[in-house]
Amino acid sequence: FIATHNENPKPYRWVKSAGQILASVKRFCQKTMSRTSDSGD
Repeated sequence: FIATHNENPKPYRWVKSAGQILASVKRFCQKTMSRTSDSGD
């Protein structure tokens, strides 16, 4: 896989803005913290 990929590399393209990524991370953290505090641990 790596040898084939390295023969024809393609640059990584961001498809979301930094704001969209951070909003997604924020939602994940809020869900995670909510579940953690609900479990009583």
